[in-house]
Amino acid sequence: MKALLILGAVFFGLLLFSQVRVGGTVVYAEQGLQILIRVGPLRIRVFPVKKKKERPSGPGTGAKPERKHKADADAVPEPKDTLELVRQFLPLAADAAGSLQKRIRVDDLDLTLTMAASDPAMAAAAFGGANAILGMVIPLLENNFNIRERKIRTAVDFDRHSPVIAIRAALSLSIGQGIAFAVHFGLRALGLLIKRNREAKAKTAA
Repeated sequence: MKALLILGAVFFGLLLFSQVRVGGTVVYAEQGLQILIRVGPLRIRVFPVKKKKERPSGPGTGAKPERKHKADADAVPEPKDTLELVRQFLPLAADAAGSLQKRIRVDDLDLTLTMAASDPAMAAAAFGGANAILGMVIPLLENNFNIRERKIRTAVDFDRHSPVIAIRAALSLSIGQGIAFAVHFGLRALGLLIKRNREAKAKTAA
């Protein structure tokens, strides 16, 4: 009888814990994905995970400093194709959010889509392409999240070679919603990442 009471108390405690609401901020841009969780006055970065500080290298430490090749130091990282990643992963995130019994609330959605155009004559075509892209992205968000406010902007950059999308969303959800979403989305996203890595290795080997 005592064991049943303990199990019941634990279950009730977990149930209450899962209903606790937290805030969050998701930012996705060329620099990558960043996820922050807000609990009261505390802000916790859950992704990307902070790297451990490396031990200093030099005289007296017993470790030799690593030499950096000049070519590596001067190399400029190529801009990421953020739009292609959104096309692949956003449907998975929308499906995971839509499967929840109660929608995740988005208090503020800020989305900027920058199209690439080599000259002013192509700008009109670029804006037409932007409308087509937003026609895919916006319904996925609106149909699967409870969006309170949104700001959607489009622009044209004549120096870019590919379009780029930047998204910032301020969220409010319960801990239970967050866990259910993470499990649903994480499993499917992992499968897609494995597939992308295999395709990348196949292209490299070809």
